[in-house]
Amino acid sequence: MLKKKLLTDRTGDLQQQILDDLGKKMSQEIDFEIMCGMLTALGWTKVVLKPMTMEISEEIDAWLVENVSNPFETMGLVWIFESSKDAMWFKIRWLS
Repeated sequence: MLKKKLLTDRTGDLQQQILDDLGKKMSQEIDFEIMCGMLTALGWTKVVLKPMTMEISEEIDAWLVENVSNPFETMGLVWIFESSKDAMWFKIRWLS
């Protein structure tokens, strides 16, 4: 009986951890969407990329370090730039 109870307790903990992780991720996505809405209202430019490979994602990260000096935010495939010029160059490089 004790063995069965321990197995059930561990499964319950795992389920709770999964639910907590999913809740945290959902909260972060909602917060990012709210922030994007506020920043675009202030003049920031939003860019949404198509799905990509990990290698291209790493290239984008390196390109940003070299070419963007103004503030920007990102989550997944959504990017938001304070400078419209940075957003334009980003679009030219990564959407074409």
